[in-house]
Amino acid sequence: MAKLHIERESQTWRYIVERTEERLAELRQRNDGELDAIATAKLRGRIAELKEFVLAMGKDPSPAFEMDESY
Repeated sequence: MAKLHIERESQTWRYIVERTEERLAELRQRNDGELDAIATAKLRGRIAELKEFVLAMGKDPSPAFEMDESY
Protein backbone atom coordinates (compact mmCIF):
# COMPACT_ATOMS: atom_id res chain seq x y z
CA MET A 1 0.00 0.00 0.00
CA ALA A 2 1.22 3.49 -0.85
CA LYS A 3 1.08 6.33 1.65
CA LEU A 4 -1.32 9.14 0.82
CA HIS A 5 -0.90 12.47 2.61
CA ILE A 6 -4.19 14.15 3.52
CA GLU A 7 -4.05 17.94 3.47
CA ARG A 8 -6.62 18.54 6.18
CA GLU A 9 -6.51 22.32 5.77
CA SER A 10 -7.17 22.32 2.02
CA GLN A 11 -10.36 23.72 0.54
CA THR A 12 -11.03 20.37 -1.11
CA TRP A 13 -10.79 18.45 2.17
CA ARG A 14 -13.03 20.96 3.95
CA TYR A 15 -15.61 20.52 1.17
CA ILE A 16 -15.46 16.72 1.49
CA VAL A 17 -15.96 16.91 5.26
CA GLU A 18 -18.78 19.44 4.93
CA ARG A 19 -20.60 17.35 2.33
CA THR A 20 -20.09 14.19 4.40
CA GLU A 21 -21.57 15.86 7.47
CA GLU A 22 -24.56 17.04 5.40
CA ARG A 23 -25.08 13.52 4.10
CA LEU A 24 -24.82 12.09 7.60
CA ALA A 25 -27.51 14.51 8.79
CA GLU A 26 -29.77 13.42 5.91
CA LEU A 27 -29.23 9.74 6.69
CA ARG A 28 -29.79 10.25 10.43
CA GLN A 29 -33.05 12.08 9.71
CA ARG A 30 -34.21 9.17 7.54
CA ASN A 31 -33.17 6.78 10.30
CA ASP A 32 -35.47 8.61 12.72
CA GLY A 33 -38.42 7.74 10.48
CA GLU A 34 -40.39 4.55 10.56
CA LEU A 35 -38.31 1.89 8.81
CA ASP A 36 -38.36 -1.87 9.03
CA ALA A 37 -35.45 -3.66 10.68
CA ILE A 38 -33.61 -4.38 7.43
CA ALA A 39 -33.88 -0.80 6.10
CA THR A 40 -32.74 0.52 9.49
CA ALA A 41 -29.72 -1.80 9.51
CA LYS A 42 -28.75 -0.78 5.97
CA LEU A 43 -29.05 2.90 6.80
CA ARG A 44 -27.00 2.51 9.97
CA GLY A 45 -24.35 0.69 7.97
CA ARG A 46 -24.14 3.61 5.51
CA ILE A 47 -23.82 6.04 8.41
CA ALA A 48 -21.07 3.97 10.02
CA GLU A 49 -19.14 3.68 6.76
CA LEU A 50 -19.19 7.43 6.15
CA LYS A 51 -18.06 8.13 9.69
CA GLU A 52 -15.28 5.55 9.57
CA PHE A 53 -13.98 6.28 6.10
CA VAL A 54 -14.19 10.05 5.76
CA LEU A 55 -14.47 11.63 9.17
CA ALA A 56 -12.10 9.24 10.94
CA MET A 57 -9.56 9.65 8.15
CA GLY A 58 -9.50 13.39 8.79
CA LYS A 59 -8.96 12.86 12.52
CA ASP A 60 -6.20 10.29 12.10
CA PRO A 61 -3.17 11.66 13.93
CA SER A 62 -0.76 9.96 11.55
CA PRO A 63 0.52 12.12 8.67
CA ALA A 64 -0.36 9.56 6.02
CA PHE A 65 -3.25 7.30 5.12
CA GLU A 66 -2.55 3.85 3.70
CA MET A 67 -4.03 3.61 0.23
CA ASP A 68 -4.67 0.23 -1.38
CA GLU A 69 -3.49 0.39 -4.99
CA SER A 70 -4.55 -3.15 -5.87
CA TYR A 71 -7.64 -2.01 -7.79
